[in-house]
Amino acid sequence: MSTATVTKIQRPSKEQRIDTIVESARKVFCSSGFEKGAIEFIAKEAGIAEGTIYRYFDSKHGLLDEVLSRHYSALFDNIHQTLPSIKGPCNRLRYMIHRTLITISEDRSMCGLRTLYARQSEDKRPSLSHDQNRRMAVLMANEVKAGIKEGTFRPDTSPSIVCYMIGGALELTEHSFMRTGKTIDVDKVTDSIWRTIHSGISSSDATTKSLTSLVERFEQAADRLDPA
Repeated sequence: MSTATVTKIQRPSKEQRIDTIVESARKVFCSSGFEKGAIEFIAKEAGIAEGTIYRYFDSKHGLLDEVLSRHYSALFDNIHQTLPSIKGPCNRLRYMIHRTLITISEDRSMCGLRTLYARQSEDKRPSLSHDQNRRMAVLMANEVKAGIKEGTFRPDTSPSIVCYMIGGALELTEHSFMRTGKTIDVDKVTDSIWRTIHSGISSSDATTKSLTSLVERFEQAADRLDPA
């Protein structure tokens, strides 16, 4: 007498279900936009019932929070893993510019989600995108301070101004990419931003360069990054 072997199908774990839901939400939001990306479409993409989503997330905004949280976590995990292996504040600052541009260039739709999230004025919660911008600014400011301490950067360099300028250049590049869809030459844009910043804060130029002229050069570079 033969005995049939019954294979029991293992149900996905809670973590696997959440991962599937979040990835499905990312796909739907990126393809349809946040407003049109209905929960029913996300459920269909995930192959589950709508009610299952509400077991883990209280709203569509909650899903967007998680999508962007994971997006930013991937960026910062990479940065934190890589920074210790890079020597010198100049190289570390340049790396952060380069890595951020890679993240921007990899997914135009995610650029739109980040921008939308940052501009949701009706949301009273602190903006995750703003929090992440501050987090990046802290990392960059620390490198500027390290450069001042070791004499690589001018002693009168303002870490906050440098961070504002780098952030502005990155934001402009992202805006241009969203508007035109033109492929970003990551290496070229990184070099353009870094040359503009570094030429104004390098200690070797302390007698001839000023932060005022640095701002002027940054504005000129910004015009080139966002062609009409």
